Parts: sequence; structure tokens; C-alpha cells
Amino acid sequence: MIDKLNHTAAIQSVQLRQLLSVSKVSLIASVSLAVFLASVQWEVIPSADMLIWCSLMVLASLMRAAFVYLPQRYPANDSAAVRAQLGKFRLGVIVAGAIWGSAGFLLFPAGQQEYVMFLVFVLAGMTVGGVASFSADLVSSLSFAALITLPLVIRLLVAGDSISMTMGLAVLLYLGFMLMTLWRINRSVIENITLRIEAAARENIVREGKERYRLLLSHLPVGIFHYDTNLVITYSNDRFANMLHSTAERLVGLDMKQIKQQAILPSLNCALQGEMGYYEGHYLATYSDAEAWIHMTCAPSRDGNSNIVGGIAIVQDVTERKRAEDKIKNLAFYDPLTDLPNRRLLMDRLHQALASSARSGKEGALLFIDLDNFKALNDTLGHDMGDLLLRQVAQRLTFCVREDDTVARLGGDEFVVMLEDLGEEDTEAAAQTEVIGEKILATLGQPYQLVTHEYRCTPSIGATLFKGHHLEKEELLKQADIAMYQAKKAGRNTVRFFDQQMQDVVTARVVLEAELRKAIEKQQFRLHFQVQVDRSNRPLGAEALLRWEHPKKGLVPPEQFIRVMEETDLILPIGQWVLDTACAQLKAWQQDAQTRHLSLALNVSATQLHQADFVSQVQAAVQRHGINPVLLKLELTESMLLKNIEDTIKTMSALKEIGVQFSLDDFGTGYSSLQYLSRLPLDQIKIDRSFVRDIASDSSDREIVGIIIAMAQNLYLDVIAEGVSTEEQRQFLMGTGCFHFQGYLFGAPVPITEFEANLKQD
Repeated sequence: MIDKLNHTAAIQSVQLRQLLSVSKVSLIASVSLAVFLASVQWEVIPSADMLIWCSLMVLASLMRAAFVYLPQRYPANDSAAVRAQLGKFRLGVIVAGAIWGSAGFLLFPAGQQEYVMFLVFVLAGMTVGGVASFSADLVSSLSFAALITLPLVIRLLVAGDSISMTMGLAVLLYLGFMLMTLWRINRSVIENITLRIEAAARENIVREGKERYRLLLSHLPVGIFHYDTNLVITYSNDRFANMLHSTAERLVGLDMKQIKQQAILPSLNCALQGEMGYYEGHYLATYSDAEAWIHMTCAPSRDGNSNIVGGIAIVQDVTERKRAEDKIKNLAFYDPLTDLPNRRLLMDRLHQALASSARSGKEGALLFIDLDNFKALNDTLGHDMGDLLLRQVAQRLTFCVREDDTVARLGGDEFVVMLEDLGEEDTEAAAQTEVIGEKILATLGQPYQLVTHEYRCTPSIGATLFKGHHLEKEELLKQADIAMYQAKKAGRNTVRFFDQQMQDVVTARVVLEAELRKAIEKQQFRLHFQVQVDRSNRPLGAEALLRWEHPKKGLVPPEQFIRVMEETDLILPIGQWVLDTACAQLKAWQQDAQTRHLSLALNVSATQLHQADFVSQVQAAVQRHGINPVLLKLELTESMLLKNIEDTIKTMSALKEIGVQFSLDDFGTGYSSLQYLSRLPLDQIKIDRSFVRDIASDSSDREIVGIIIAMAQNLYLDVIAEGVSTEEQRQFLMGTGCFHFQGYLFGAPVPITEFEANLKQD
């Protein structure tokens, strides 16, 4: 009922506005026509009648003008006020119509047919104008038309003559026609008003819905943005803009293909393919300093034909939740004092390490570390100082191991270090574990600064190796713990292995390291030279090979001590000695016409090559001995090129500039990649002896050698084969395109005196 009243009031309000809008023109037309009528009829109408009519017309016009021109203030949705205003308007129209109708009596010139015709014409025209002006209101238009025409009809019929009666009937028919037309016009106007009101209402509903939608999107606690099929943002709410420290206006038009965090693009593209996309992770804004952990859900956006026209993304800032999760995880899996993994996380990682070891075949190790005399520190300086020491120990332990290794605190002063990917052989894994254990001993043995106190603390370390799932996790930890107590019994500040055989290996390695240091001091190393020849057996040069003349064991081959020297950095001083000795030998050869063309190759370790001053070392040796650097050839192994390839290329290029030559040793052992091989400034490739050994009987080796030679030729590199020991091998190599050789067929590695004697004999 209320809605119906409001609807009626709305229609009447529009009717009233339309009536008032045309009333100004109709009022002016009415006054003008009244003046024109009065001036014409003045000659045939008595002055008194004319004055009465004109006075009434003036009063009616003033009343209508006051209503039309004075501002009307009323609420459009107040039905009573609208009806009251409409009633006033109707009253003015009725009065005006009555006064115009009175002209049919007061201004009717009896016996003056031409003036009667003029009066009929004016009143008919006024009727038409009134109907047109007041058609929005049926009451006003009907009243106006009837009040004007009916008095004139009566007056014409009363006249009695045939012409007047005919005219009266014609006017009456005209009135009937006007009323019928007026009815249809009014219905059309009302329908039009109703449609306009309903359309405005619907538009208002839509506008209000859009505004609610806009407000809803703007004030949602999550970020929302729309994007088109080109990943360009077309809409962003304020929350999303705030998350990015930006504004919605700046984000609209942003091409997300250019953003820094490319990891979100797959989820955005999922929506464009009609699927739901999800992303959760760290987000770093491209055009601001905004940074957060977000959860994003992407859904396709479709048009009316279900075609995908873009995507909608809902973004939640879950940074606080992530922090809470991390805090819970940290409390569950990390030691609160040192931030190291606790026992639970250690056991989980150990489980994964065992599985990884089973797949890869590589061994791992557990180091159980206990601080010596830690209780005395707590008793003397207090637990605060003890905690400070434990935190510093944790930092030092982390520094001692690789990034992929695990350092954990079990509790008290007990720590565990888990090492992975040590090697496939027990002896190799034990040696690597020993190296790290010694590094931990040295690092933890350095003084600690505990506020104002300088304190020294040594550790006892127990070690055990593992490979696959041969032992349970708890059993491995127990073995390391037992080994740690063995280290305590051995005097503390030492490393002990649970397995006696491994302990023997480690002990032997320690002895070997000590003997190597003594060998360097007493200059027990020698260089042996193995000749390199061309296809005609003419000497091209030699390879300098390191030998150790042990006072008791005799000549020790390099495979028994080179690895230890590389792991302990003893390779650096001996490498410098080899370089100087080789350059001195080249200088000596340059003095003799028979040997001045000979080149000399020597092996360089990865540790040497990656020294910051290696280039200057080589350059200084060349200048010091005054040799032709082209005759100095440095041999690098394939495996040492895998790490720091860019630095390796830089170092090699610097040495190439001064003339030093490079040979890639042991080529074909499985590490080579054409991707870097073509970038290395190499001069020669040396075919590994393992392929040469069975080249006469193994078709696979023959094929590999052929490929190596073809590859070298394509790269414009010289090729030399090592390990050539039979004439059959030599003939096959020459047939394949290799014309430089080294091996026992041409001479074994011998001291320099014997090497030079052989040259003279040849």
C-alpha cells in the first residue's frame, strides 16, 4: 500500500513539474490572446462587459503567474504536499478556463457573424492550446476544455438561428473529439511518466548496487584486482593498493608481465585458461618498498557469452599468520637459546639424509660435540656467561661447515654436526670428516670474549659414518656419543671415530699430513719428466710430474699424497715450488740449441688456480727466470673447471695474454660440456689414458677417442694422447687424426739427468 502511494505521488510530482514547465509559455500565450481578443471585440461589445472580462482575466493571470513563477518547495516523495500543489494548479486552470468560457457570453456579439466566428476561432484555439499544455493532468485539461467550450455551445444554441445552432453543434463535436484525443494523449503521457519513473528507479537501484559493490570492494579486508587477458590490471580496490604502498589509480594499467615477482604469473595465467590459480609465498613489490607474505586466489572473469575476458585475483596479506607459524615452528624445531635445530629437527633431517645417502651411494657423518669443563664455567661465572658461550659456539660451528650441512644443539653443552655427500668410499668420507673435525677443534679452541672475561674452551668430538639405512637414527647418534666419550678418555680436545678401522684411517692421514709438512721443510720433492713426441717420434717437450723421495719408503707416487695436500692447502707451497722449478728448467733448456724448442707441461690444482694472486705468481716466475712463456703449458683437469667457471675463464684469459699455454688434462672422463669448452682459452686437449689403454680391443673406447679428436679439430685445438704404451695404439691414434703422444712407448717419467741423457741418445 505504501509503495503504491509513493508510486502515485511520484507520478503526480512528475505531472506537476511538466505542468509548471509549460505553464509559463501557456500563460504568456493566454495573456497575449486575451489582449488580442479584447482589442478586436472592443468595437462590438459593451464597455462594461469588456471591462468585467478583462478584469477577471487580469486577476486569473496574476494568480497563475504567482503560482508558476514563485519557487515551489515541497518534497517530491510527500504525496500530501504533491496533491496539495496539484490541487492549487488545477484550481488556477479551472478559474482560467471559467474566465475564458465567460467570454462566450460576455464577449459574444449577437448579430455580428464575423465577430462571432472570430470569438469561436479564438476560444477553439485556446482550447487546443490548453489541451496541449495541460495534457499531463486529465482533470486540468478536461476542465479547461469543457469550461471554455460549453458556455460557447450554449450561447450558440440559444441564439436560435440556423447558422448559430450549426456552429454550436460543430463546436460540441469539436469538444467531443478534443476530449477523446485528450484521453489518449493523457494516457500516453502517464505511461511515459510511469516508464521514466520506473527506469529511474531501476537506474537508481543499479547505481546503489554499484555503489554498494564499490564500497564493499573498497572496504573488504582483502585485496582484489581485475586484469585483462594481457595481464594488465583494470581495477584495484584500496586494500590491494595499500598492500603495495600505492594507489588504485596508479595500479590500473600496470602490465604484470613486467613486475619483479614473476612467480605469481603462473597462477594468474591459470585463471585465463579457465582454471583456478593459487599462489602463496613471499612478495616483493616492483615499484615500491612493499614486502609481504601473501596468499592469492585467481578465478576467470567471463562476459555474457561465457567467454573469458580476464581474471579476478583475491590477495590476502598473511604475513602475521606466517610469522606466527614460523614462531610455532621455531619453538617446535629450534633451540631458543642458539636458534639451531633441536633434537626433533635433527632426527628429521637425519632421516632425510639416510634416504638421500641410499639413493646417491655417498656417505655421511655425525659429529657429536661436547664442550670440555663447561660445568666449571657455569659454577664460576654463572649461567648467563654459560649461555653467552653457547651462543658463540653455535655461531662458530655454523661457520665451520657447508651450507647444506646441519648444526644442531641437543641440550646443555652438547652439539651435533651432520655432514652429507662426503664420498662413496669409507676412507674418503673419513678423511673429509677428519678435516672438518680438526677445523672445528681449531675454531672452538680460540678464545671467547664473555663480556669482560676472556675464556678458552675446548671440545671433545665423536664421529661416526653412515650410508643408507644400515643403522637406525638413534643407533647412529649413540655411536657418535660413544665416540665422543672415547675422545674424552683420550685427553679431550680431539676427534675419535666410533669405528676403529676408520680411526686407523684418520690416524694414518694425520701422520701423512705431518710427514708431508716435514717433506716440504726438508725439500724431499722431486720433478720427473716424461717426454711428449710427434708422429715422427721427435720430442716436442715433456710433462713435469711430482714425486716424493721418502727417506724410508722410497719414491712415493702422487696418488698417495696429492689429495691430502689439496685438502690441507699444502698444495700451495709445493705448487709454487713446482712452478719455479719448471721455469728454471725451461731457462736451462733455452741455453741449448737442441732443447730450446721444448715445451714443459705441469699440473695445476684447483686450489692454486683460484688463488687471487695466481696470475701474478705465474707472471713473476716467467719474468724472474726470463723464459719464453709460450713454452710453459699449464694442465687443468676437467673436474676443477666445474666450480667458479667464470673466474676460471678470467684467470686463464689473463695468463693467455702473457703467452702461457693451456692443456685440458684427462679429457673424456665425463665432466666436459661444450657450453664451457668453447669458451675456455685452451690450446690442447689431452685424451685420458683410460680410453687409450683398451683402444685396440674396445670399440666404445675407439668411438669415444674418435669423437674427442673430431671435437678438438672443430674447436681448432691440438690433441695429445697420454698412456700410449704399444705401437698398435699409436697407429690407431694417427689413423684417427691424433699426432702427438705421451706414454711408456716413448719413455717413462724419469729424473732430469736421465731425461736429458735420453734426448742426446735419441
